[in-house]
Amino acid sequence: MIKGLTIVASMLIFALVVGCGKKMTEEQLYAQALDFQEKQQWDDVANSYEKLVAQYPESDKADEHMYNLGMVYANNVKNYDNAIKTWTKLLEDYSQSRLVVNTKFMIGYCYANNVGDLDSARKAYQEFLSEYPDHELSPSVQWELGHLGQDISDIDLQLGEDE
Repeated sequence: MIKGLTIVASMLIFALVVGCGKKMTEEQLYAQALDFQEKQQWDDVANSYEKLVAQYPESDKADEHMYNLGMVYANNVKNYDNAIKTWTKLLEDYSQSRLVVNTKFMIGYCYANNVGDLDSARKAYQEFLSEYPDHELSPSVQWELGHLGQDISDIDLQLGEDE
């Protein structure tokens, strides 16, 4: 009886080791990330995106996966340093991405509102305005620059007359 259980246990361990060693496809990893996201298991979401970025750097969606990883770090895991590092790597590796503009904004925003590094925030925002003066995010960047270091509760937010 004990010998039979030992054999079964050994087979289960073997199956787990072999199964865990199998590389998931990009689609499987992305589906896994979305599943974890739905369950709000943020560390697992981050791990899934980390694997996507590491295993599929040539994918058409690699920049998107990297951007999403940064957003999960910033908004859910609250690891702002990793968010900024991830977005900075996106800018280095995928300089032609459609997500470059939003990424540059998010770096400045994260420095200003999460990390509290006002010098880095100012630099990021000024570079943004220099490169994209007419972008739809430019008014937000200008507002952020004008209120760097201020607590939101200390800012007089003027509502329009219609409101």
